[in-house]
Amino acid sequence: MSEGLDSTQLALLAHELRGALTVVRGLNDLLLTGLPPAQQISALEGIDRAVLRANALIESALAGETPAHVMPRERVDLAPLVAGVVADQRAITGREIVLEASDTPVVDGDANALSRVLTNLIDNALKYSLAKQLVEVSVATHGSSVIIEVSDHGPGIPEECAEAIFEPFERLGRDASVPGTGLGLAVVRGVTESHGGTIIALPSDDGGTIMRMTLPLATEPGAI
Repeated sequence: MSEGLDSTQLALLAHELRGALTVVRGLNDLLLTGLPPAQQISALEGIDRAVLRANALIESALAGETPAHVMPRERVDLAPLVAGVVADQRAITGREIVLEASDTPVVDGDANALSRVLTNLIDNALKYSLAKQLVEVSVATHGSSVIIEVSDHGPGIPEECAEAIFEPFERLGRDASVPGTGLGLAVVRGVTESHGGTIIALPSDDGGTIMRMTLPLATEPGAI
């Protein structure tokens, strides 16, 4: 790596590594409780995904990339990627997360980075909604793009703050009682834009927030 990471980039790296380790710890705790064989396999697969994400973060940092800016490297089938992240979050938190993904979109991207983005979005949705409230995840193609939405039924985000929340260390006044560093959404925006996409926060009709990520579909077969 020709240049070291600055303090913000190091904070982003620490945030993402901590997120991967949280998944490992949570699934390992479940394994220690004595799960049925099928659930043991699911938990071990989740641990493997988290370890791969952590390793990819380290490799990217050594190559001079930051957690928020990575290069698309491969064709990524989003359906199993999203399903895996949702399954991990359901297992760790015990929360109800509804997944609607009838399409099987493929993008040119970095699978580990996109998994981190979705993990951050779901984690935020869970933190800002009550334990009995649903979190909804949807994946659908629209023309030459795929739209991934993560919706919660929490207090919502003031319209004037809808852009600022994607800045590093930016937290709203309501966040004082919610654990966090204000870095997850900065990673989400950086990775999304690295993939040629966009991310916006929208108000939900019945309260809460919809995080809408739009990515271009892959246009050519084979690895890029």
